[in-house]
Amino acid sequence: MMLDELLQKAKEFEQNTEIKRKIQKGKAQLKKFLKVYPFREKPELIESLTPEQIYNPGSDDYFFLWIEHKTRDLGAITVYGAKVYLNAIEEIERFKQLLRTVIDEKIPISEKIDKEYGIKGFGGDKHIIKKILYCYFNESILPIFNTNHMEKFCQKLNLDYEKRALQEYHKPYGNLSKGEKFELLNKLLLEFKNKFLPSWENPLFMRFLYQIFEVKEPPKKRVSAPLHRLGLLFEPQSEQEVVYLFSLLHRELDFPYILKFQETFPDVIVLDKNRNPKKIEIEKFASDFIAHEHDPDGCDYIICWENDLVDIPEKFPEIISLKDYLEEYE
Repeated sequence: MMLDELLQKAKEFEQNTEIKRKIQKGKAQLKKFLKVYPFREKPELIESLTPEQIYNPGSDDYFFLWIEHKTRDLGAITVYGAKVYLNAIEEIERFKQLLRTVIDEKIPISEKIDKEYGIKGFGGDKHIIKKILYCYFNESILPIFNTNHMEKFCQKLNLDYEKRALQEYHKPYGNLSKGEKFELLNKLLLEFKNKFLPSWENPLFMRFLYQIFEVKEPPKKRVSAPLHRLGLLFEPQSEQEVVYLFSLLHRELDFPYILKFQETFPDVIVLDKNRNPKKIEIEKFASDFIAHEHDPDGCDYIICWENDLVDIPEKFPEIISLKDYLEEYE
Protein backbone atom coordinates (compact mmCIF):
# COMPACT_ATOMS: atom_id res chain seq x y z
CA MET A 1 0.00 0.00 0.00
CA MET A 2 1.33 3.41 -0.99
CA LEU A 3 1.81 6.02 1.73
CA ASP A 4 -0.77 8.41 0.24
CA GLU A 5 -3.39 5.65 0.17
CA LEU A 6 -2.60 4.66 3.73
CA LEU A 7 -2.90 8.25 5.00
CA GLN A 8 -6.23 8.63 3.19
CA LYS A 9 -7.49 5.51 4.95
CA ALA A 10 -6.21 6.98 8.21
CA LYS A 11 -8.38 10.08 7.67
CA GLU A 12 -11.41 7.88 7.12
CA PHE A 13 -10.58 5.75 10.14
CA GLU A 14 -10.26 8.83 12.31
CA GLN A 15 -13.95 9.51 11.80
CA ASN A 16 -14.94 6.26 13.50
CA THR A 17 -16.70 7.56 16.59
CA GLU A 18 -17.34 4.09 18.04
CA ILE A 19 -13.63 3.28 18.19
CA LYS A 20 -12.89 6.66 19.73
CA ARG A 21 -15.60 6.06 22.31
CA LYS A 22 -14.03 2.72 23.29
CA ILE A 23 -10.60 4.33 23.59
CA GLN A 24 -11.97 7.09 25.81
CA LYS A 25 -13.63 4.45 27.98
CA GLY A 26 -10.33 2.59 28.20
CA LYS A 27 -8.45 5.77 29.12
CA ALA A 28 -10.93 6.45 31.92
CA GLN A 29 -10.40 2.93 33.24
CA LEU A 30 -6.62 3.28 33.01
CA LYS A 31 -6.81 6.53 34.98
CA LYS A 32 -8.72 4.71 37.73
CA PHE A 33 -6.22 1.85 37.69
CA LEU A 34 -3.27 4.21 38.10
CA LYS A 35 -5.03 5.92 40.99
CA VAL A 36 -5.52 2.60 42.80
CA TYR A 37 -2.08 1.19 41.92
CA PRO A 38 0.16 4.29 41.49
CA PHE A 39 3.39 2.31 41.61
CA ARG A 40 5.29 4.46 39.12
CA GLU A 41 4.89 7.56 41.30
CA LYS A 42 4.88 5.70 44.61
CA PRO A 43 6.97 2.53 44.22
CA GLU A 44 7.05 2.07 47.99
CA LEU A 45 3.38 0.95 47.82
CA ILE A 46 4.47 -2.25 46.07
CA GLU A 47 5.80 -3.55 49.39
CA SER A 48 2.33 -3.53 50.97
CA LEU A 49 0.61 -5.27 48.03
CA THR A 50 -1.45 -8.22 49.31
CA PRO A 51 -2.43 -11.47 47.54
CA GLU A 52 -6.08 -10.30 47.51
CA GLN A 53 -5.05 -7.12 45.70
CA ILE A 54 -3.23 -9.16 43.05
CA TYR A 55 -5.90 -11.77 42.27
CA ASN A 56 -9.25 -12.09 44.00
CA PRO A 57 -12.01 -13.69 41.86
CA GLY A 58 -15.43 -12.29 42.70
CA SER A 59 -13.99 -8.92 43.68
CA ASP A 60 -14.45 -5.89 41.44
CA ASP A 61 -11.00 -4.51 42.18
CA TYR A 62 -7.79 -6.51 41.93
CA PHE A 63 -4.63 -5.88 39.93
CA PHE A 64 -5.06 -8.47 37.19
CA LEU A 65 -8.75 -7.67 36.71
CA TRP A 66 -7.61 -4.20 35.60
CA ILE A 67 -4.72 -5.52 33.52
CA GLU A 68 -6.62 -8.19 31.60
CA HIS A 69 -10.23 -6.98 31.51
CA LYS A 70 -10.94 -3.42 32.60
CA THR A 71 -8.32 -1.87 30.32
CA ARG A 72 -8.82 -4.20 27.33
CA ASP A 73 -10.24 -1.34 25.21
CA LEU A 74 -6.69 0.01 25.12
CA GLY A 75 -5.08 -3.30 24.20
CA ALA A 76 -6.25 -6.84 24.87
CA ILE A 77 -4.48 -9.89 26.15
CA THR A 78 -6.12 -13.27 26.69
CA VAL A 79 -4.65 -15.37 29.45
CA TYR A 80 -5.61 -18.69 30.97
CA GLY A 81 -5.93 -16.71 34.14
CA ALA A 82 -6.44 -18.68 37.31
CA LYS A 83 -3.24 -20.72 37.40
CA VAL A 84 -1.03 -17.95 36.04
CA TYR A 85 -2.31 -15.39 38.54
CA LEU A 86 -2.20 -17.88 41.40
CA ASN A 87 1.46 -18.41 40.50
CA ALA A 88 2.01 -14.67 41.00
CA ILE A 89 0.46 -14.95 44.47
CA GLU A 90 2.51 -18.01 45.36
CA GLU A 91 5.65 -16.13 44.31
CA ILE A 92 4.49 -12.77 45.63
CA GLU A 93 7.97 -11.46 46.43
CA ARG A 94 9.10 -12.28 42.89
CA PHE A 95 5.98 -10.60 41.53
CA LYS A 96 6.76 -7.49 43.58
CA GLN A 97 10.26 -7.53 42.10
CA LEU A 98 8.68 -7.75 38.64
CA LEU A 99 6.63 -4.63 39.40
CA ARG A 100 9.63 -2.78 40.80
CA THR A 101 11.55 -3.60 37.62
CA VAL A 102 8.73 -2.63 35.25
CA ILE A 103 8.14 0.80 36.81
CA ASP A 104 11.86 1.65 37.05
CA GLU A 105 12.45 4.36 34.43
CA LYS A 106 16.20 3.72 34.44
CA ILE A 107 15.86 0.14 33.16
CA PRO A 108 15.55 -0.31 29.36
CA ILE A 109 12.37 -1.86 27.95
CA SER A 110 14.28 -4.88 26.68
CA GLU A 111 15.68 -5.71 30.12
CA LYS A 112 12.26 -5.38 31.75
CA ILE A 113 10.82 -7.96 29.35
CA ASP A 114 13.79 -10.32 29.25
CA LYS A 115 14.43 -10.57 32.97
CA GLU A 116 13.67 -14.03 34.36
CA TYR A 117 11.24 -13.40 37.18
CA GLY A 118 10.76 -17.06 38.11
CA ILE A 119 6.94 -17.04 37.92
CA LYS A 120 5.35 -19.83 35.89
CA GLY A 121 3.21 -18.59 33.00
CA PHE A 122 4.99 -15.26 32.63
CA GLY A 123 7.30 -16.50 29.86
CA GLY A 124 6.62 -17.07 26.17
CA ASP A 125 6.03 -13.82 24.30
CA LYS A 126 5.71 -12.03 27.67
CA HIS A 127 2.21 -10.65 26.92
CA ILE A 128 1.35 -10.10 30.59
CA ILE A 129 4.56 -8.20 31.29
CA LYS A 130 4.11 -6.10 28.14
CA LYS A 131 0.55 -5.17 29.16
CA ILE A 132 1.70 -4.12 32.64
CA LEU A 133 4.49 -2.12 31.02
CA TYR A 134 1.99 -0.42 28.71
CA CYS A 135 -0.33 0.52 31.57
CA TYR A 136 2.46 2.38 33.36
CA PHE A 137 4.15 3.84 30.26
CA ASN A 138 1.26 4.20 27.83
CA GLU A 139 2.73 7.37 26.36
CA SER A 140 5.80 5.54 25.03
CA ILE A 141 4.53 1.98 24.48
CA LEU A 142 2.22 0.74 21.73
CA PRO A 143 -0.41 -1.71 23.02
CA ILE A 144 0.58 -4.44 20.56
CA PHE A 145 1.78 -7.41 22.57
CA ASN A 146 2.29 -10.08 19.91
CA THR A 147 5.78 -10.01 18.35
CA ASN A 148 4.59 -11.61 15.09
CA HIS A 149 1.92 -8.93 14.69
CA MET A 150 4.43 -6.13 15.25
CA GLU A 151 6.72 -7.64 12.63
CA LYS A 152 3.81 -7.87 10.16
CA PHE A 153 2.88 -4.22 10.69
CA CYS A 154 6.48 -3.09 10.20
CA GLN A 155 6.69 -5.09 6.98
CA LYS A 156 3.48 -3.53 5.66
CA LEU A 157 4.77 -0.04 6.52
CA ASN A 158 8.17 -0.77 4.91
CA LEU A 159 10.00 -0.35 8.20
CA ASP A 160 13.26 -2.28 7.89
CA TYR A 161 13.73 -3.83 11.33
CA GLU A 162 16.44 -6.17 9.98
CA LYS A 163 18.63 -3.19 9.08
CA ARG A 164 17.85 -1.29 12.29
CA ALA A 165 18.72 -4.33 14.39
CA LEU A 166 22.24 -4.30 12.94
CA GLN A 167 22.52 -0.54 13.47
CA GLU A 168 21.25 -0.43 17.04
CA TYR A 169 22.11 -3.84 18.48
CA HIS A 170 25.00 -4.83 16.20
CA LYS A 171 23.58 -8.29 15.55
CA PRO A 172 21.02 -9.85 13.18
CA TYR A 173 17.36 -9.37 14.05
CA GLY A 174 16.92 -13.12 14.44
CA ASN A 175 19.49 -13.09 17.27
CA LEU A 176 17.66 -10.44 19.29
CA SER A 177 15.94 -11.42 22.52
CA LYS A 178 12.17 -11.06 22.88
CA GLY A 179 12.68 -7.86 24.83
CA GLU A 180 15.04 -6.40 22.25
CA LYS A 181 12.60 -7.23 19.45
CA PHE A 182 9.73 -5.54 21.26
CA GLU A 183 11.89 -2.53 22.08
CA LEU A 184 12.99 -2.17 18.45
CA LEU A 185 9.61 -2.79 16.80
CA ASN A 186 7.87 -0.47 19.26
CA LYS A 187 10.40 2.25 18.43
CA LEU A 188 9.99 1.86 14.66
CA LEU A 189 6.20 1.91 14.76
CA LEU A 190 6.14 4.94 17.06
CA GLU A 191 8.56 6.77 14.77
CA PHE A 192 6.15 6.18 11.89
CA LYS A 193 3.14 7.33 13.90
CA ASN A 194 4.87 10.43 15.22
CA LYS A 195 5.99 11.40 11.73
CA PHE A 196 2.80 10.83 9.77
CA LEU A 197 0.02 10.76 12.39
CA PRO A 198 1.45 12.93 15.20
CA SER A 199 -1.92 13.81 16.74
CA TRP A 200 -2.96 10.17 17.17
CA GLU A 201 -2.90 8.43 20.51
CA ASN A 202 -1.16 5.07 20.67
CA PRO A 203 -4.36 2.96 21.08
CA LEU A 204 -5.91 4.60 18.01
CA PHE A 205 -2.83 3.78 15.93
CA MET A 206 -2.89 0.20 17.22
CA ARG A 207 -6.54 -0.25 16.24
CA PHE A 208 -5.87 1.28 12.81
CA LEU A 209 -3.04 -1.17 12.13
CA TYR A 210 -5.17 -4.15 13.08
CA GLN A 211 -8.04 -2.97 10.88
CA ILE A 212 -6.07 -2.07 7.79
CA PHE A 213 -3.57 -4.94 7.85
CA GLU A 214 -5.32 -8.25 8.36
CA VAL A 215 -3.30 -10.51 10.62
CA LYS A 216 -3.59 -14.13 9.53
CA GLU A 217 -2.21 -17.06 11.42
CA PRO A 218 -0.45 -19.78 9.37
CA PRO A 219 -2.92 -22.19 7.75
CA LYS A 220 -3.45 -25.42 9.66
CA LYS A 221 -3.59 -28.90 8.22
CA ARG A 222 -7.09 -30.40 8.19
CA VAL A 223 -8.34 -33.95 8.54
CA SER A 224 -11.11 -34.84 6.09
CA ALA A 225 -13.60 -36.05 8.70
CA PRO A 226 -16.00 -33.97 10.82
CA LEU A 227 -16.35 -34.83 14.48
CA HIS A 228 -19.61 -36.82 14.26
CA ARG A 229 -18.07 -39.19 11.71
CA LEU A 230 -15.42 -40.06 14.25
CA GLY A 231 -18.00 -41.37 16.71
CA LEU A 232 -18.51 -38.29 18.92
CA LEU A 233 -21.65 -36.17 18.79
CA PHE A 234 -20.26 -33.46 21.07
CA GLU A 235 -16.92 -31.85 21.82
CA PRO A 236 -14.70 -33.92 24.13
CA GLN A 237 -15.58 -33.44 27.76
CA SER A 238 -12.61 -35.35 29.19
CA GLU A 239 -9.01 -36.22 28.51
CA GLN A 240 -10.06 -39.81 27.77
CA GLU A 241 -12.18 -38.64 24.85
CA VAL A 242 -9.18 -36.74 23.47
CA VAL A 243 -7.17 -39.97 23.78
CA TYR A 244 -9.92 -41.67 21.76
CA LEU A 245 -9.71 -39.05 18.99
CA PHE A 246 -5.93 -39.23 18.90
CA SER A 247 -6.16 -43.00 18.53
CA LEU A 248 -8.25 -42.45 15.39
CA LEU A 249 -6.23 -39.55 13.96
CA HIS A 250 -2.62 -40.37 14.80
CA ARG A 251 -1.73 -41.39 11.22
CA GLU A 252 -3.14 -38.16 9.74
CA LEU A 253 -1.14 -36.26 12.36
CA ASP A 254 2.08 -37.85 11.01
CA PHE A 255 2.52 -40.29 13.88
CA PRO A 256 2.04 -43.57 12.00
CA TYR A 257 3.01 -45.93 14.83
CA ILE A 258 2.03 -45.95 18.50
CA LEU A 259 4.62 -47.74 20.61
CA LYS A 260 2.69 -47.61 23.87
CA PHE A 261 0.16 -45.79 26.03
CA GLN A 262 1.14 -45.46 29.67
CA GLU A 263 -0.36 -44.27 32.93
CA THR A 264 2.66 -42.16 33.84
CA PHE A 265 3.77 -38.93 32.15
CA PRO A 266 4.02 -38.67 29.19
CA ASP A 267 0.86 -40.44 28.03
CA VAL A 268 2.05 -41.85 24.69
CA ILE A 269 5.25 -42.90 22.98
CA VAL A 270 5.00 -42.87 19.17
CA LEU A 271 7.13 -42.97 16.05
CA ASP A 272 6.90 -40.00 13.74
CA LYS A 273 6.92 -40.23 9.95
CA ASN A 274 10.73 -40.39 10.02
CA ARG A 275 10.60 -43.33 12.46
CA ASN A 276 11.95 -41.19 15.30
CA PRO A 277 10.47 -41.86 18.77
CA LYS A 278 8.43 -38.96 20.18
CA LYS A 279 6.80 -38.41 23.56
CA ILE A 280 3.26 -37.03 23.69
CA GLU A 281 1.13 -35.75 26.57
CA ILE A 282 -2.62 -35.68 25.95
CA GLU A 283 -4.82 -33.03 27.57
CA LYS A 284 -8.30 -31.63 27.07
CA PHE A 285 -6.92 -28.07 26.99
CA ALA A 286 -3.31 -27.05 26.37
CA SER A 287 -3.39 -25.07 29.62
CA ASP A 288 -3.98 -28.31 31.53
CA PHE A 289 -0.33 -29.16 30.85
CA ILE A 290 0.65 -26.15 32.95
CA ALA A 291 -2.03 -26.79 35.57
CA HIS A 292 -0.70 -30.33 36.05
CA GLU A 293 2.83 -28.91 36.37
CA HIS A 294 4.29 -31.28 33.79
CA ASP A 295 7.94 -30.91 32.85
CA PRO A 296 8.15 -29.32 29.34
CA ASP A 297 11.42 -31.17 28.78
CA GLY A 298 9.65 -34.48 29.34
CA CYS A 299 7.72 -34.59 26.07
CA ASP A 300 7.84 -33.37 22.48
CA TYR A 301 4.16 -32.66 21.77
CA ILE A 302 0.97 -31.73 23.57
CA ILE A 303 -2.07 -33.21 21.85
CA CYS A 304 -5.19 -31.39 23.07
CA TRP A 305 -8.74 -30.77 21.98
CA GLU A 306 -8.28 -27.00 22.11
CA ASN A 307 -5.28 -24.73 22.48
CA ASP A 308 -6.44 -22.07 24.95
CA LEU A 309 -2.98 -20.64 25.55
CA VAL A 310 -2.04 -17.25 24.13
CA ASP A 311 1.11 -16.54 26.09
CA ILE A 312 3.01 -19.78 25.47
CA PRO A 313 6.06 -20.34 27.70
CA GLU A 314 9.52 -20.61 26.23
CA LYS A 315 10.88 -24.08 25.38
CA PHE A 316 7.35 -25.45 25.45
CA PRO A 317 6.35 -28.66 23.61
CA GLU A 318 4.69 -28.16 20.24
CA ILE A 319 0.91 -27.93 20.65
CA ILE A 320 -1.39 -29.80 18.29
CA SER A 321 -5.06 -28.88 18.66
CA LEU A 322 -7.39 -31.56 17.32
CA LYS A 323 -10.20 -29.04 17.07
CA ASP A 324 -8.18 -27.22 14.42
CA TYR A 325 -7.95 -30.37 12.32
CA LEU A 326 -11.63 -31.11 11.89
CA GLU A 327 -13.80 -29.77 9.07
CA GLU A 328 -16.71 -29.12 11.42
CA TYR A 329 -14.72 -26.38 13.13
CA GLU A 330 -13.35 -24.52 10.09
